[in-house]
Amino acid sequence: MAEIQVMIPSGDISLESSFEERPGRDAGVLLHPHPLYGGDMENNVVVTVKQGMNEKGWSTLRYNSRGVGKSGGSYDHGEGESRDLLHVVEHLREKLPGSRVHVAAYSFGAWVALKAIVEKDCTPESLLLVSPPVDFVSFEGLSLPSVPCLVIAGDMDDLCSPGSLKTWMKRALEDNEHAHLQFIGRCDHFFRGRESELLELVRQFAGKGSDRQ
Repeated sequence: MAEIQVMIPSGDISLESSFEERPGRDAGVLLHPHPLYGGDMENNVVVTVKQGMNEKGWSTLRYNSRGVGKSGGSYDHGEGESRDLLHVVEHLREKLPGSRVHVAAYSFGAWVALKAIVEKDCTPESLLLVSPPVDFVSFEGLSLPSVPCLVIAGDMDDLCSPGSLKTWMKRALEDNEHAHLQFIGRCDHFFRGRESELLELVRQFAGKGSDRQ
């Protein structure tokens, strides 16, 4: 089934989104990288994650954050963006009653997703983070939820260095048996030319999620 364009209400603004329905019970909400640096839902990583989920029978909803594309509002330093995620998740749950809603987020989107999870009680079925920028913005007070989590990063990422990422994830890796960290070799923050490796990791993660009851 082809993607359809949907405007999702979030307070006094609407968010531009693209929704693709698939037959399975699982559905992923996809967040894009930093809007002030050109990030939007057409980003190569976001599109790759979407493809991997769709191939495993997951519906997907990717959206432009406030101030991007046709979305209303303006950049709000992560505060409005994290509230918006709550509205997007609720919209998807209403659109697909009984579905299991997962969150997948890249770079700045990972920071926004964690803020919504930790500060606003947004609890997804599982969480997939690609290159959370721990060397670019503060992740203090943010941690992985007690759900299946996969964090993917390149081992040459200046915004998400392996050392910083391992330090931030240390407690989660110790306390959550379902939290995993996967590096892609010779890969930087942008995954250009490395989309195939990322795609395979997403397929594996989505496949395991589809198997969970």
